[in-house]
Amino acid sequence: MELLACQPAIPAIRCRGDQLAWLRHLTREIEARCEAYSPDLIVLPELTTLEYGSSAFACLRDLDDDLQGPVYERFSELARRLGSTIAYGTARRGEQGRHISQVLVGPDGALAGVYDKLHCAQFGASAEAAHFTPGESLLVVDIAGWRVGVMICYDLRFPELARRLAAEGVELVLHPVAFTRDFSFASWHAFVTARAMENQQWWLSLNRAGEAWGHSLLCPPLVDEAHAAEDFGPHEAWRRLSLSRQALAEAREQLPLSRDRRDDLAGLPLWQP
Repeated sequence: MELLACQPAIPAIRCRGDQLAWLRHLTREIEARCEAYSPDLIVLPELTTLEYGSSAFACLRDLDDDLQGPVYERFSELARRLGSTIAYGTARRGEQGRHISQVLVGPDGALAGVYDKLHCAQFGASAEAAHFTPGESLLVVDIAGWRVGVMICYDLRFPELARRLAAEGVELVLHPVAFTRDFSFASWHAFVTARAMENQQWWLSLNRAGEAWGHSLLCPPLVDEAHAAEDFGPHEAWRRLSLSRQALAEAREQLPLSRDRRDDLAGLPLWQP
């Protein structure tokens, strides 16, 4: 799997004009990175299309998209020109309310999938519950022969979701995030590493750039002295990544979790003195 992972610095955005100017800049940057390179998948962070925070959230009426508007059209056109699948984050206006969504557009420009964040964060620097509605479905798609699943930021804290994606045969988890430096930042990478290793999957946990943000993480299915997770640092980063299925096979052979996992734990009695 050939990936372009984008950790961009997203500017202040308060109106549709700001947003479209930002998307013009972003698409030019992506096209420049793909001039001599055709990735299978281009991945962007949570809420790629707007600034993260209460000031931008107060302007969602001007910034959201229903997958028929100018935001979707911009990425659909770009995916078609590049011949790549693009996964981008947006505020999606749906029938049940407004969602924090990761939208996948195929290389033909057609909609390939939508994932609405299942858990809206309302702690630390996060204030999503007043503006967004949790989703009600999962997303697993096939890209370049790989099974790819999606979860967004706070979803990471709930291991049942990662286990369900693993049960669906997911080999790569896209985990777009908006982690800023509140108390949750310190444990973010530990959770990504645990989820990748316990489910023996590749994980791409992708943040926006900035001194208060950054540090996206590519985590292999087995982290050891020979296979380290890759930290993108705080600044803008455009990483070309090649993911190997061999790494999945080696991790599963070296650490045989599927063989040793017990499925009867919920029914085991508690010891009583």
